[in-house]
Amino acid sequence: MYRYLGVAFCVWSFLAFAGHHEDGMHVMNGWVKEPLPGVDATAVYLSIHNPRKVPDRLISVSTELAQISEIHEMLMVDNVMKMRRLDSGIAIAPDELVRLEPGGSHIMLFDLNKSFQVGETYTVTLDFERAGKMTVPITVKAAVDSAQHHHH
Repeated sequence: MYRYLGVAFCVWSFLAFAGHHEDGMHVMNGWVKEPLPGVDATAVYLSIHNPRKVPDRLISVSTELAQISEIHEMLMVDNVMKMRRLDSGIAIAPDELVRLEPGGSHIMLFDLNKSFQVGETYTVTLDFERAGKMTVPITVKAAVDSAQHHHH
């Protein structure tokens, strides 16, 4: 019996920690790339699932980790990969899973307020047009690990 209670607690803890808003938005797998030495910027990646019957939009991001937090995307322009800020945010259709990942849409943090330690967990606050604000955990991954993550 105690074993089942332990399993139930672990499942509940994971769901609570992964990020679930009362209005139904789910945020999972949040991580931040360890900044390279001498670089005052980094990127945050995560997945957002909208299980609701109405579309939503991620309109902004904030965190105490940096002075500036912006939603960005990578795109090819004249055979050159470029990054640009998405002033209109990211649309999330009903029952859509949106992945913010290396080489695609992501969150940029500029003018970092602290040094990051691999394995530590911090938070970012996502602001959705309909679902409102939601604070979610992000874990620091080493730059080498995140480069390997990108290729797999």
